[in-house]
Amino acid sequence: MTVAPFAELVRARMAEGGLGLRELCRDAGLDASFFSKVLAGKRSPPAEEDVLRRLAERLAVDPARLIVAAGRVPETWRALWTEPGAFEAVDALLSRGPSAPRARPQPRPSSWHPAEPAENRPAVLLEDELL
Repeated sequence: MTVAPFAELVRARMAEGGLGLRELCRDAGLDASFFSKVLAGKRSPPAEEDVLRRLAERLAVDPARLIVAAGRVPETWRALWTEPGAFEAVDALLSRGPSAPRARPQPRPSSWHPAEPAENRPAVLLEDELL
């Protein structure tokens, strides 16, 4: 059986921090019996983002990393659906593989100013920000 990324990440951080299951669950407001089953792969990770964020805080791990490891999309990544081209840029970035050449970000037009209304700004792809 393959260890789920969520359980692997949580177990590693628990070990690094010297945290026991009961202590972690008490601090994060989780039922220890339920969470034990999650770590054993018998139950799915919590679906509620606030619960995952409390766990991330207690484990000293980036909340987005833990949320994604749980198979969820963080609320803070809403731009994937609302920003033109953001999803396509991230998909292209992740799909091309590590050996594919990276596209160079396109320079912004010299007329662009950050104080302009959003509808007048050129589209800034999430890939540009990630690179």
